[in-house]
Amino acid sequence: MHAESWRSSPTRSIVNGERLWRFGAFLLLMAGAFSWGVATIKWKLFPHDQLVYLESGFDALTKLDRTKWPHPMIELAPDAQRVDPVLLLGPEPAGDVILMTGGFQYRRDLCPEFGCLAWVMERDGKVLHRWQYDPSKLFDEEKLSGHDGERDVSNIYVQGADIDPDGNLIVTFQTRNMYPYQLAVARFDWIRIDDSHHWPTAGPDGRIYVPMARIERDRAYVAGTKEKLDCKFGAVFQEGVRILSPEGQVLREFWLDEAVRRSDMQGLAYSVRNDCDPYHVNGIALVNEAAAARLEDAREGDLLVSLRSSSALVLLDQDDGRIKHVLTGPMVAQHSPRFLPDGDVVVFDNLGGIDTKAGTRILKLDLVTGEPETLFPRHTDMAGYDLFSEAQGDVELSDDGRRALVAETLGGRVIEFDTISGKPIWSYRSISDVAPYYADEGDRREGPVLALMQTQGARYISRSMLRRLNGG
Repeated sequence: MHAESWRSSPTRSIVNGERLWRFGAFLLLMAGAFSWGVATIKWKLFPHDQLVYLESGFDALTKLDRTKWPHPMIELAPDAQRVDPVLLLGPEPAGDVILMTGGFQYRRDLCPEFGCLAWVMERDGKVLHRWQYDPSKLFDEEKLSGHDGERDVSNIYVQGADIDPDGNLIVTFQTRNMYPYQLAVARFDWIRIDDSHHWPTAGPDGRIYVPMARIERDRAYVAGTKEKLDCKFGAVFQEGVRILSPEGQVLREFWLDEAVRRSDMQGLAYSVRNDCDPYHVNGIALVNEAAAARLEDAREGDLLVSLRSSSALVLLDQDDGRIKHVLTGPMVAQHSPRFLPDGDVVVFDNLGGIDTKAGTRILKLDLVTGEPETLFPRHTDMAGYDLFSEAQGDVELSDDGRRALVAETLGGRVIEFDTISGKPIWSYRSISDVAPYYADEGDRREGPVLALMQTQGARYISRSMLRRLNGG
């Protein structure tokens, strides 16, 4: 027995040695793989680009909207009793009516073929004027050829609308399940597929101001500095402001990245250096006479631009796009800058409302000192105290600045309030019958199918403008 054990021990030694060698080789291979992985991340060696490509593809797949209802529908509303319910909460203003932004599939009881892109209404809900348009006449395969993804008109929606001094409706369009999401601006006697997005602003002379975007690949540094830009997908949204003539011709373009460099304001870009969307322009207001008088170097007609990524407002020169002034601090991811008659600024502050129930507020700012004041909501026992829209949102002021319309986009409400007292005046809930949409999809349902829809914006218009729209 001992002799047999002695004779077999060299074999076991060889086997054990082979196992040890294999284990060591495995550890060495793992160490090499780990080291290469570290190097891949740090110095972007092979297969860094391929892995990023796969990750970006997976990320895009997870963001596809597969809901079986029209965008931008929020949810079915089984508790609703009628379309677009309204509620008067205070004395009814008499001097103006409301332009409500809608979209394809909105209010097909009024616009049966395609839905109402927008309509003018009284505060009792009576519709006085409406616009509808065939999306297939606006967009075709050729016009959508610059976008990737599911290129179909069903994936196009109205993002914002305004009305120019001649009564022309100006509309911006965005997309879902397509890339990029920015798409177009139209006045319906013309359309531009130019990556416009968010809300348009119609100036008093008929000029149109829209946020614009382009995709820039392989940008390595922050606004010309030596600081590296950390955009893991390698495609950066560069954004700016485009000024159009009433006929849709480009008059000027101001790219924020260029304005930041020219104005020596690199800190605006550094603060969001880990973002592939470092500026995210989402609103434009024209400086009025009072604001220009209060702020050094400002002129009436300069552009106050809202940047969501850095939670900042920047004042751009109307001629060369130079940054003259930056305001930041109290608001978070804000939208929709507007000027009061005295030169103060009002914004839809999405996430900065530390003094409100849900975190969203309408904020007034002194453009010179930055001093903030919450205008709405202020009363815990009144409608609108639960105001909240994590993204988007719009505010519009009456001509005298005494009233404001707030579009709580992701909540599907519009609330009008008194800017002095903070008390609500009127509320509106965006409810449409989407049964025609389901019928178009081959799903016929009994009775109306009421749904809560996003509120993309509301504007005051005068009764004289209404008469003009109706041919009076």
